[in-house]
Amino acid sequence: MNDAQQIATLRELRAQLARLIAATPEPQIEAILRSADMELHWALWNLGEVVEHRPEIGPQLLENHG
Repeated sequence: MNDAQQIATLRELRAQLARLIAATPEPQIEAILRSADMELHWALWNLGEVVEHRPEIGPQLLENHG
């Protein structure tokens, strides 16, 4: 798997996690999922991707206020 494939997979995983975070009613599960998202965020960053500094905000909010 090359870097581009890894980046695409990591972005897909973050999107899936975002859906899980939005759907879970359990605060403990949400916290665990947010932690997993942060790890994926750092993986992207270490692969040289430009990623938001506050991944919990999400790109949609940033686009609406940019």
